[in-house]
Amino acid sequence: MSRNRIELTAIVISAVVGLTGFCFSHSRQPYPLAQIQFCPRSANKKEDILSDKNKAKKLKYYDLEKAQQKLDNKYCHQPRYVLAEEWDKYNSYGSIIPYMGSTISLVKTIQRDNPYQIYGNVATALGLWGISFTLLIRVNRLKTTDYQLGEEEKSTAYFNWQQHRRKRDIKQHSCSLHTDILKDGLTQEDRRQRKELGLTDDENEAIKNQLQLEDYLKGRAVKHSDMDKQIASNLLDKHKAEKEIDKLLYKKSSQPNISQQSDKQLVNSLIEALKSHEDGWLFDLINSVKPIFLIGDMGSAKTSMAVSLGLIREKLGHKVHRIADKHLNGENSDKWNLLKPECKHDNNSSILEALQDQIERRSERINQRPVEKEQFILDEFTQLAKISKEAKELIPLFVTSTYSDTRKAKELFIGVTHSFTNASFGDGNYELRGRGWLIEKFSVDGEKPIPRVVIKFGMKDKDGNNLEDVEKTLPSWFRPELIHGHFNDSPINFEN
Repeated sequence: MSRNRIELTAIVISAVVGLTGFCFSHSRQPYPLAQIQFCPRSANKKEDILSDKNKAKKLKYYDLEKAQQKLDNKYCHQPRYVLAEEWDKYNSYGSIIPYMGSTISLVKTIQRDNPYQIYGNVATALGLWGISFTLLIRVNRLKTTDYQLGEEEKSTAYFNWQQHRRKRDIKQHSCSLHTDILKDGLTQEDRRQRKELGLTDDENEAIKNQLQLEDYLKGRAVKHSDMDKQIASNLLDKHKAEKEIDKLLYKKSSQPNISQQSDKQLVNSLIEALKSHEDGWLFDLINSVKPIFLIGDMGSAKTSMAVSLGLIREKLGHKVHRIADKHLNGENSDKWNLLKPECKHDNNSSILEALQDQIERRSERINQRPVEKEQFILDEFTQLAKISKEAKELIPLFVTSTYSDTRKAKELFIGVTHSFTNASFGDGNYELRGRGWLIEKFSVDGEKPIPRVVIKFGMKDKDGNNLEDVEKTLPSWFRPELIHGHFNDSPINFEN
């Protein structure tokens, strides 16, 4: 029997006992009574009348009997009741019966009609006490139950968070797997393993064993490592062949054709241009492993500069792992499409998941001690902390991880924001912000950018001292479409 049924049964029983006792405690005659009769004697006595000749003449003897009978009919035959306790006091001090003598006599004693009145009162009190006590126990139990339900709800929420995290891991792997499919396709064995693990589009919810997923990911990583090794070997052979070809071409013509330059020559020419521009600060920026944050007004071409940095780094062999921008498919889509990311995130919920995943990915890469660097470009960072309470708690953790973990994780981070305030970056990490690059861009009318930039943090002198608010400029060719064209049949003439 459940506790609810026991408690309700106890309340009903207590109510029945109390009601029964209440009914038994009521009575028409709660006290013993004494029935008495009051028989007054006539004041006219026979002796007095006979002694008075005048009265004797007027009244006859039978008139006296008739008068007494009339009094008896009026008083003596009427039943009267007093408390038995008062009758016991009669003929003694303290009785409320006013007449004394033989005119009042006891007819009989009438006992009370309810001898169980005391027990009825006791039963009523017990019933009320039982109801109160049971209700007190029930209220305390319900309070405890509510607390336990609250704890279970929090535990369930944590479990759901773990499940969603697991789904994000699967989604991230699916994203990487999709890139692999585009790159070199899947074998029949890959497809079979993917189906067994539930990684098809219709079966993503079927994975039940995390260990199998981890083993599969490690196996894929080993295969990819072997393929990357083979690709690197092929590229090395290719570069050696191109070098030999360049030597032959150089012998044939002292003036090389720019349209026929190899990728390596294009990269070298771009590097030379970066080094020659204003003491090579742009080359130092591109090769730096410190996080880069770009700030500035609307129309100052912050996104263009971020894409330009990403394109040059991509050509230097640093793949773009992830791009996050809620305007990814909007106004800036023509710029973002110049890059080749593994994962894209174009809405707030997806971006927040990406930030959480990136924190965990950094920890995993630190443990793996990677050799190759990868890029993460995050645009529109300004308003992320204002999306929700969870986002407000996540942003400071992400910023702290960005300044403390990216170097060891071999991650090249570029962030774009309108301001460098605590509202965007969260509290408690201001001192960390001086450890990365902070570059401010400018626009005169909010639409047309100007070449001027101010390096708030990031630059150092030859002795390693921090330099602040250093004025610099961007070259006119430092635009994503020109840099992309430089490697696609439209080389830049850096001399002009």
